[in-house]
Amino acid sequence: MGALIARLPLLLLALGLWLPAPTHAARILGIFPTPSISHQLPYQAVMKELALRGHQITVISPDPLKEPVANYTDVDISFSYEYFRQVITFADMSEVDPVTMLEMMTPGFIKLVDKQLSSEQIKDFLRYNATQGFDLVFFEWWGYEAFFGLIHAVGSPPVIGILSFGGSIVQFRSIGNPHNPAVNPDVFTGFSEKMTFWERVQNLIAMVRVTRQWEGVMFHEHEKLMRKHFGSAPPPVYDTSRNLSLLILCNHWTLEYPRALLPNVLQLTGLHVREETRPLPADLQAWLDGAEQGVVYFSLGSNVMSKDLPPEKLQAILRALARLPQRVLWKFENDELPGRPPNVRVAKWLPQQDILAHPNVRVFITQGGLQSFQEAVYHAVPLLGIPFIGDQPFNVAKMAAAGVGERLPLADLTEDSLLAALRRLLHDPASRERMRRFSGVYREHKARSLETALWWVEYVLRHEGAPHLRAASLRLAWYELLLLDVAAAVALAALAALLLAAFALRRLWRALRPSTAPAHHARLRKDQ
Repeated sequence: MGALIARLPLLLLALGLWLPAPTHAARILGIFPTPSISHQLPYQAVMKELALRGHQITVISPDPLKEPVANYTDVDISFSYEYFRQVITFADMSEVDPVTMLEMMTPGFIKLVDKQLSSEQIKDFLRYNATQGFDLVFFEWWGYEAFFGLIHAVGSPPVIGILSFGGSIVQFRSIGNPHNPAVNPDVFTGFSEKMTFWERVQNLIAMVRVTRQWEGVMFHEHEKLMRKHFGSAPPPVYDTSRNLSLLILCNHWTLEYPRALLPNVLQLTGLHVREETRPLPADLQAWLDGAEQGVVYFSLGSNVMSKDLPPEKLQAILRALARLPQRVLWKFENDELPGRPPNVRVAKWLPQQDILAHPNVRVFITQGGLQSFQEAVYHAVPLLGIPFIGDQPFNVAKMAAAGVGERLPLADLTEDSLLAALRRLLHDPASRERMRRFSGVYREHKARSLETALWWVEYVLRHEGAPHLRAASLRLAWYELLLLDVAAAVALAALAALLLAAFALRRLWRALRPSTAPAHHARLRKDQ
């Protein structure tokens, strides 16, 4: 009987009847300032599901939900789109390395955040919510640190950092997670995990540059901006950045590379990818169905505009596509595309996930955005990557390393190079088979991602920020973390030992020399 009672919790757990104490309906704030729908989709997936679980959700975002959800309130800062596109043209950055791009974009980020924090929408939000407070905050951990002042204004609740890509050294440093430049290519490089000696050197240099730009320049500018809007009360930006309860990265080792992770760092993937397909418009469905040779789908995402491509590159693309027997569906932002071949169809917006699910889609020409990468892998469509900005070179390097796609930099794009890459992908059954296997691995992990995210969010709520997950490395200075103080102590001890040995040998030598002197003098007297 006693043995049965002892095993009762295990039996109840197996039957699903013994669960952690339920989480109360919490007030949760999401701060997601990036004006890019591809970034917003994973965040929306998590926040909508939390709302369905009964939590009261408020989201500051440039992309309010198109269909209302119970318990979900949007703070609409959609004006950010127009302003951001005035200060940054992403198509001009294809030949700039991602670290330099970060340096170039910093002034634009600062101006954007200043405009957002100065808006009536944020002021109204603070007037209503400053006294009520929140139980938890989701913070988009990507260049918006002046919003830490807003977090302080609503009561400094526990903070979950979330990022729509795999994270850089700055995010890993903020949570105390190791990020080894010898084996972990930074997301701001275009390297795979199989780095040469010189690539490891460049990876280290990139990490140093990113850390200097972010924690030096960007933190300093955000500190000034936070003080402008919130005064002296909030703690320093650097301190808040290292006080996260959890870090959620919307990428996964299946689309990146295996790495060592702390328990409060989650790699999740495909949070926004729908398992069910939705009906396509009738004319588009018929056009795809009638593509006997298959379809090439072409989209550079929501930030890079095809219409902004250099004219000579645009003409090279049109000439190459005209030589294909396949139909081409192209997300193009203008009403007209001069010189459009008969096999090419354009539209300003396309339901990408449902198009990729169509069995006639054979290849996806992409800029290498992570959300597009995830959708293509889920539907097992081989990729041709033309990277431009941010993590796109990193993602395209993974496509090529995994054998599920090819990389074609814009600088190398010509009519012949584009045509040759497309023909290899269209006619090589091995690439489609590799993508099929790759998709199978990915789907297993994608299936559990959203539920994993929700469990950990409520875990942080149940345990009041889960301070027991904080890494000891956050308490160490950089030289302690790198064991430079230990190395210096060992070096000093070794030097002291050498000096002591030298001193002892010298004393011994001096002690032995007088014993030979009398014999020497005796020989001298005898000779005389």
